[in-house]
Amino acid sequence: MEDDKFEVKGGSLDKALGGEVKLDLKLHIKEAWELTKQQKAEMLHGALLLVVAAFALAFLIQAVFDIDNLETASAQNLLIIKLIGVAVTAPIIAAMSLLGIAHSVGQRPAFFNLFKRIVGLMVVVVLALLIAAFTDLFSALTSTVSGLLSLIFTVYIGMATGFSVLLLIEKKLALTQAIVQSFKVFNRYILPLSIFYLMFFALMIVGMFTFGIAYIWLIPFYFNLKGVLYRELFGVSVRKNDTPESAQQESVFHV
Repeated sequence: MEDDKFEVKGGSLDKALGGEVKLDLKLHIKEAWELTKQQKAEMLHGALLLVVAAFALAFLIQAVFDIDNLETASAQNLLIIKLIGVAVTAPIIAAMSLLGIAHSVGQRPAFFNLFKRIVGLMVVVVLALLIAAFTDLFSALTSTVSGLLSLIFTVYIGMATGFSVLLLIEKKLALTQAIVQSFKVFNRYILPLSIFYLMFFALMIVGMFTFGIAYIWLIPFYFNLKGVLYRELFGVSVRKNDTPESAQQESVFHV
């Protein structure tokens, strides 16, 4: 059987939902930092592609929509720009996230090998658009009560759906189930996972004061730590008896 060719490293969705997984942030941070010191290059390929995508989107805004200032853009144009931005960046971020998982189980696939496989999965883009729509809806609803409440809900949804794309690809969950299970596990481990996300939010702000130089370490560190946390919470299916050569490929994900 195909499933006999794989083994699971780390936890499992059932254990995470039952609160049986013990997260040790200090230990996981140390592990992720060691991974980052050894393996940055492939993750930086993804970061560079994100930068290129951002410049391309900026050019598109100027050339196609003739918009110099987003504040003066129409609501329709803003929606189109947002949809394009989400559709373009979702596969890149997904590939970087999967790369972090691969590193967490001792494998080193090439970023572009993962990206080529994910870019053809339209369901990844659909999931990203669904989350964006869900976030905008709740933000609009809560903003009628309080701007602060709207911000809190937006941040919460962003954190709570953080593992959705990974569950979609690695666990092959359905769209809605990927979101629901991500929410459930986040709520179960809301304190350590909130610390994780908010810590990196603060670090990214600090990184701005280094003229972006710190991002060379912070971006790979973020995705590696997220990969470690995913492994501990959900477990990762890894092909058995991988050779050193196959460990350089995308064999960690049987998608």
